[in-house]
Amino acid sequence: MDRAHTLMSLSSRSAFIRQAVLDKLEEIEAMRIIEVRDMSEAEAMRLIDRHLKKHPGVHYTSDLADDLGIDLPVAFAAAQKLIEKGRAKVGRE
Repeated sequence: MDRAHTLMSLSSRSAFIRQAVLDKLEEIEAMRIIEVRDMSEAEAMRLIDRHLKKHPGVHYTSDLADDLGIDLPVAFAAAQKLIEKGRAKVGRE
């Protein structure tokens, strides 16, 4: 441990431990817990369509799934149907 706190230019073991705890807390605070709801493809299509109307622009399907709580396979199937129906399109950043 002495070598570690010397390498990190910290003054003491306590400072090293304090910094390690603060770093871990920052990491935990940055994490998001995503709640995925059980829903049909039709319901996912409605949610995605509504979201795209309120927030135009380029979106990744995986981000839409996270934001809206849609299971990934359902979100990708719903997005594909929206593309096929002309209500969404494949975009590029």
